[in-house]
Amino acid sequence: MKKDLREVSDRNADAPRADLRLPLLVCSAEGLVLLLVYTLLVYYQAPHPLTVGVAFVIAYALSAAGFFAVYALRQTKLSRDSAMMDRLNSDVYRLFRNTVDLPYAIMNSDGRIRVINGAMKDILRFRSPICNIPLEDVCPGLSIKKLLAASGQSDILPMNEAEEHASARFGGDAPVVRLPNGRRYLVEPYLFPRRGENYYFLMFRDTNDYLDLVEKTNREHPVLAYIMLDNLQELTQFVRANYRATANEIEAALSEWVGGMNGMLREYDRDKYLALFSEEMLDQCVTDNFSILETIMAIRVGDNSFPVSISMGIADIDGTMQEREAAANNALELALQRGGNQVALIRRNTAGVSFFGGTHKTMESNTSISSRVSANLLEKRMELCDRVLIMGHANPDFDAMGSTVGAYRLCRSILEAQRRADIPVNVVTDLGCETFAICAHHLAPLSEYKNVFIDKHKAQSLVTPNTLLIVTDVNNPAIFEAPGLVGAIPARDGVASIAIIDHHRLVAALPFVPFLHYIETTKSSASEIVSEILEQSQYAHTLHKEEANLLLAGIMLDTHNFTRSAGAQTFEVAYYLYSRNAHTDTAREFFNEKIEELQVASDFDAHTRIYADIFAITWLSEDHVPSPEDRIAASKAADKLLGLQGVEASFALAVVGKKVAISGRSKGKINVQLILEKLEGGGHFDMAGAQVDSATVAEVYEMLKEAIDEYMAERTLK
Repeated sequence: MKKDLREVSDRNADAPRADLRLPLLVCSAEGLVLLLVYTLLVYYQAPHPLTVGVAFVIAYALSAAGFFAVYALRQTKLSRDSAMMDRLNSDVYRLFRNTVDLPYAIMNSDGRIRVINGAMKDILRFRSPICNIPLEDVCPGLSIKKLLAASGQSDILPMNEAEEHASARFGGDAPVVRLPNGRRYLVEPYLFPRRGENYYFLMFRDTNDYLDLVEKTNREHPVLAYIMLDNLQELTQFVRANYRATANEIEAALSEWVGGMNGMLREYDRDKYLALFSEEMLDQCVTDNFSILETIMAIRVGDNSFPVSISMGIADIDGTMQEREAAANNALELALQRGGNQVALIRRNTAGVSFFGGTHKTMESNTSISSRVSANLLEKRMELCDRVLIMGHANPDFDAMGSTVGAYRLCRSILEAQRRADIPVNVVTDLGCETFAICAHHLAPLSEYKNVFIDKHKAQSLVTPNTLLIVTDVNNPAIFEAPGLVGAIPARDGVASIAIIDHHRLVAALPFVPFLHYIETTKSSASEIVSEILEQSQYAHTLHKEEANLLLAGIMLDTHNFTRSAGAQTFEVAYYLYSRNAHTDTAREFFNEKIEELQVASDFDAHTRIYADIFAITWLSEDHVPSPEDRIAASKAADKLLGLQGVEASFALAVVGKKVAISGRSKGKINVQLILEKLEGGGHFDMAGAQVDSATVAEVYEMLKEAIDEYMAERTLK
């Protein structure tokens, strides 16, 4: 128990009683002294021994009588004071029980309340202070078992946030109950042993006003949001429309939305807004899945059928406003890196980041300025390094290989311009996969690539305190080619010497802070981004024909030969690669199939199923012998299924190692990335993947259908 009244009980039980031990001890000591003196007098033959003995006896009797008389008077006074204390205690008890406005009750070990005071009588509307009712009749939901649990003898009684505040402030671990008068009380239990039986003194402290204040404070907790228009500037470049008029219409919609929540909206930069509102209003936004996203998408620019969209980063955390501002800014970056047209929400008492929206594909943005800035930032950072490592994702495809080779050419050109050509640059990849073999064969005419490619084990041993790492075509550390490298790369002032260049949506916040964070989800491929960085740099002319063909192959792979996700800048980049002597005829040779691949493709075709009218799902037969190349075959199968009439999204399943890999593709109406996120995957709006561990293909097939159902249900709610 939190407190123990055993001492009080013992004091009451041991009322003041006459204790004769002290006077008897004193009298005995006096008698022994007189006897010793008389014995000595007799031994030395003192005169008149009989008279002296009588005198000693009389003196002893008188002194003992006097001492006992004084002691008796003292005991009488103590008894009188004790009686007065008892009367006062009784009066205080009656006063406390009947007049003090602090409810209490006495409960026995069976969980039945036996006695209550006047304040408790008023709450329960009882006539008598003596009762015999179960604790749960007085405190609904609170049994003696739960009471003991809340007192530290078992599991803690669950409380809401406000009740935890009250318990921590007033009672440590005491439970909060609602009594019949409608008010909430903190129950403070005290153990009260009496005559061999345990009683419990329950004090009820009224915390209703405090709890109301805490709950009101929580409801009015300020939430900070950053809002950004995703694509208005790009849209107005292609249609005859007044930019300011459309921006005003969007601002009016946002103002109405924030005003309806009694919040504040301010534009702090072009197409960028800051909003403040309460947590209570945020809960309403979460309930309606941020319908403001659909409201903004209903706004059209001129006669253009492509909708306007916004991205939003919201921080609902404890701490200073400066910390909330930083969290909201980070959330906005996550929303933009995932493709925009969505809300990223960071909440207190909630792990991770919650996302809303993202159901529509956003328009490609003009990123040439970002490419030039990225090239300059990379060039400046390389002045401090003594080694450069470049890697893509595990089981690399042509986009991963092409983007790493393009990054190699950029780094090598920068180092040569800095007159630091002796600084080694290596590409970390799987030297045993067929994709690497094809790329290495194509790069064979370039002698400098003889020692460029290394595996992850050798890369780990090459890391130095000044190593710079570039990661392309992936942002999920779990599927990096060499995940262990990330932890070995040093950081300065909290910023790691790592660059991320990718076109996939960011699944979650990175476990490190990269110095270059270039994730552009509107791009078709990582090869397109790297090619654009090269083109916008002063080293555009250094790209070799063989390298340009690899970059072109990467773009062709992810655009399905320029038939999907290829924007205007994709073709501009292709033109640049053509200017460096790349050609689609050469790049297409990378995709020549073997007879075994044709047979695997036929196996996929034979197991194709249509689900929910617009989804196509396929897998390999059970007797198929798994191969590392099945992942690429699954990607091709998913691409092929998009050609089926009425199919908007497709998925192909294949066993890769001890996991079942899923490759997802979409025509642009279905966000396959959101679907596969539910299976711990990720990727791009219309191109995503996932890996499910410890499951069969049949089990993953059912899990995929559940994820599709959940996604479609969310779309219906929105």
